[in-house]
Amino acid sequence: MKKILITALLPLAIFASEKSYDGYTYFSVGVENIKYVEDITLSTGEKVHSEAKATSPVYVSGSLVRVDDLFDFSIDLSSTLLPAEIDETWHIDGALAQTDKFDAMINSMQFLGQYKINNNHRVVAGATYKLNTYKRYTFKDENGNILTDSTTNAKLGLIEERVATLYATTGYWYESTAHASPNALRFKFNALLSQSIWNEASNTGFEKVTFNELSAYSLESSGYVGYPVMDGLEVGLFAGYSYQKKPGTDVASDGHTKWPDNTLTLWQGGVSVVWNFSKKEPK
Repeated sequence: MKKILITALLPLAIFASEKSYDGYTYFSVGVENIKYVEDITLSTGEKVHSEAKATSPVYVSGSLVRVDDLFDFSIDLSSTLLPAEIDETWHIDGALAQTDKFDAMINSMQFLGQYKINNNHRVVAGATYKLNTYKRYTFKDENGNILTDSTTNAKLGLIEERVATLYATTGYWYESTAHASPNALRFKFNALLSQSIWNEASNTGFEKVTFNELSAYSLESSGYVGYPVMDGLEVGLFAGYSYQKKPGTDVASDGHTKWPDNTLTLWQGGVSVVWNFSKKEPK
């Protein structure tokens, strides 16, 4: 009889454990460090290399929604709060040729369906949309002289580049334990690969020119560790890494490239608050 009773109760215990993996919402603030690089080969054969590094405040927010025992759904959003103004340098064949002021707004929206091998290990797939805006101004030559328009002799104005990319995303997601489990550290980790399926970029430095390129890709990984501070509320630390690559196109006859080979390397880190106040522990 005792063996029969244990066997009968086992499915109920498993069900209770499954139900404890409820969804949650989170909000994070921290800093992000970016490194943006462009590489161009001109029609003359000269190689142009630009580089800009910046550290800015960032926020990250999102939620995980429990669908059923097999599937979850996650939404993750991030954006630069206030872009830092920094110096960008341009070199031609290794020699300094130009500098300018530079700032970057990095925005991302990610929507992933999660297939649960079990509650800890998940295979994820979905879409990621990224909108990056780069602004350049106060252009100077290698000697620090303000650059002017050769026709009007006026100072070169603001140049803004906007890059919008939609990616197909897949990867792995790990959750160590249920959100806000009593007296337990919770770890979260993911590793994602994204391939562009739609891309559009525009640059005010080129009149009526819109770029389209589908060979871009992105590698991303993020981690989190948190601890419950009260029922339904967890506080922790997060860190994230992203590498975005967009190969260049051929150089046009006037010596300008329509799409420079460029990479964006992004690091993020900060503090997270995670909650689900409707969560009820199994009896």
